[in-house]
Amino acid sequence: MAKEAMAKGEMEHAHQFYDVGGWYVVAECWDVWSVLEELDRHEAETQTPFELDAAAIAHFAKIADPRLAAA
Repeated sequence: MAKEAMAKGEMEHAHQFYDVGGWYVVAECWDVWSVLEELDRHEAETQTPFELDAAAIAHFAKIADPRLAAA
């Protein structure tokens, strides 16, 4: 199960990279609780916990820029 601190880190990343790709969408349309819910949903679906913030950021990078999901 993802931690609140990881979700907060995700939001900090989104605000820091607001002008890069689609991160503004995460920064403007998501909040800490919805990020946490998405991380938990993804963990449950894949049966793979997020161990590092970088993995959570990579997951949201695919949400911020769907072209990355195809790569």
